[in-house]
Amino acid sequence: MIISYRYKFIFLKTKKTAGTSVEISLSRFCGDDDVITPISLEDEAIRKLLGKRPQNYLDFDAHGNEYKKYFNHITAKEIQSVIEPSTWDSYYKFCFERNPFDRAISRYYYSCRNKSINFDNWLKNKYTNLFLKDN
Repeated sequence: MIISYRYKFIFLKTKKTAGTSVEISLSRFCGDDDVITPISLEDEAIRKLLGKRPQNYLDFDAHGNEYKKYFNHITAKEIQSVIEPSTWDSYYKFCFERNPFDRAISRYYYSCRNKSINFDNWLKNKYTNLFLKDN
């Protein structure tokens, strides 16, 4: 997830849609005040080659405890609850979504990479619940 105060956009990262690649690419345009959430260590190594790393995603509670104010797959509703309404209203917001069947196939291979589960059975019994949890 990225909030670019410099270019006035919010990139919402959906699951299984090549969002990490988009996020890495967009990171190189971010300024020092922009929000960039962490990704996997392997992917952070790629982003580091562009001179960027996670920034401004942490905050502190009333007791001084650090917490993640912003995170990788934060929802639009969660972002709205922590930024200024004028920022949310005026910034360009975007994400990418993929064809639902392609998404199901991607999720199947990701979920079942070390298991032998028939795709039809997985789709009938597991995917509906997984999909509903993602949204």
